[in-house]
Amino acid sequence: MNLVTKISKEWFCTKPFLLITLFFYNNSIAQTQYNLVKNYSFEDYVVCPSANNPAPPPPWYSAGKAYTATYINACNPDLSYTVPTNGSGYQYARTGNGYIGLYFINGLNQNNRNYLQAKLKDSLYNQHSYYIEFFANLGNTQKYACNNVGLLLTNNAVYVDTLAHPLGVLPANPQILNYGNPVITDTLNWVKVSAIYKAQGGEQYITIGNFKTDAQTSYKQVQPTGYNGSAYFIDDVSVIPLDSFCLKADAGRDTTIAQGDSVFIGSYTNGLDSVKWFVNGTTLIDSIRPGFWVKPNASTFYILQQVVNGCYSADTVYINVNPLPLTVVDYKLLIIDETRNGINQKQVTNNWTTANEINVSHFNIQRSIYGKDFTTIGKIKAQNKLANEYSFIDETPNDGLNYYKIESVDFDGRKQYSETRILNFKPQTFNGISIYPNPAKDLVSIDSKGIQQIKIINQLGQTLMQINNSTEHQTINTKQFTKGLYIVQCTTNKGEINTQKLIIE
Repeated sequence: MNLVTKISKEWFCTKPFLLITLFFYNNSIAQTQYNLVKNYSFEDYVVCPSANNPAPPPPWYSAGKAYTATYINACNPDLSYTVPTNGSGYQYARTGNGYIGLYFINGLNQNNRNYLQAKLKDSLYNQHSYYIEFFANLGNTQKYACNNVGLLLTNNAVYVDTLAHPLGVLPANPQILNYGNPVITDTLNWVKVSAIYKAQGGEQYITIGNFKTDAQTSYKQVQPTGYNGSAYFIDDVSVIPLDSFCLKADAGRDTTIAQGDSVFIGSYTNGLDSVKWFVNGTTLIDSIRPGFWVKPNASTFYILQQVVNGCYSADTVYINVNPLPLTVVDYKLLIIDETRNGINQKQVTNNWTTANEINVSHFNIQRSIYGKDFTTIGKIKAQNKLANEYSFIDETPNDGLNYYKIESVDFDGRKQYSETRILNFKPQTFNGISIYPNPAKDLVSIDSKGIQQIKIINQLGQTLMQINNSTEHQTINTKQFTKGLYIVQCTTNKGEINTQKLIIE
């Protein structure tokens, strides 16, 4: 039962403020204020709805002949037509156990509609302001989402024969639409549609639906398949005199975003008398919109000040901005190969630049000969400037393959890694033969001109592998051998035999 106590019209004409507290389990405004809508959450019914009898519960009814509004309630034992499994997806009621399904586009370009209507407890008073809201949720199986999710207030009941009407719609201009009339795409959450309405006097019927043709409706495809239309579920409808309470400012929920992302602050409530938005408490940035998208570069707070029906209120929303993760860009390896004092020296220079460098302590230059088990070979202090360039020289690179990467360490200990770079540093040849890497773990390369035959010999003198007619560059998979010491024996085209030790780890 709806336990809201009825208050006389004369009381609202003379009393400036009223707050009635009711004991319900949720925070709907309809349940803490005087709501003019009977059975606003669709909980009270005479007959439990079914697929064969989905008529809305009193005092609600369909305001169109061809297509009825669909009442769905958890009381229905049919698991394909109940709450939360409603025949169009999976959705719990916003409050209680029931809600209504309506087609806002019933088959794209067909202009078929259904409408939900009810009579209010009392008619509205001329020049009195009312807060009106309801909640909508897009069905999971709908191919499209649309705008024009609205509510119409009229003095008399309205009705349309959607089969006979040339447009298939009830043509009207609904007074209640979200600010900007956006397309509602959310299939998970209940989306509030709300506005402040100043009555003309005598309005006592509310009708929910899409009052525009498909050509006048904006729509968006939300999935590749599904029903060729837009069906929404409706719950928690409220028409509340603003003489009875103060509508508090709603700046939105505190949110954390990544740097470069946007976030919506405020609400879509239409018709607020006066709004002012301040950033960081001082700078006025907007005095029109109840809500909008912002893209702060750093953590910021916004203050909303509003006046509704003479009632001033303010609210603050905090947007925490996490900086983008450090990025190592333009990471290059350069070989320095020169002779000093008659000795050939080979070195590797690591050059890199950084972006988004904030609160970084230092960089570790790491190296591996297998691409695993990296070892730190150097450390450089971070600059934390707008543009950062770094260079480190590895004076003792390994023979053969060298894997390098940069480890960045923040002041709080968090670590990030660059992409891994690979450099094939061939060693000096011995008798014209190069074997690398040595020690080897997975692969070993043998380079030489004029090799006719290669043998891998263990410590017992047994030949484990023999390759005839070898190429100048021969790669051998060493995983087939156990760890230990081996002899690589190479025979040239001239019959010369050269041997080198090979360690397999």
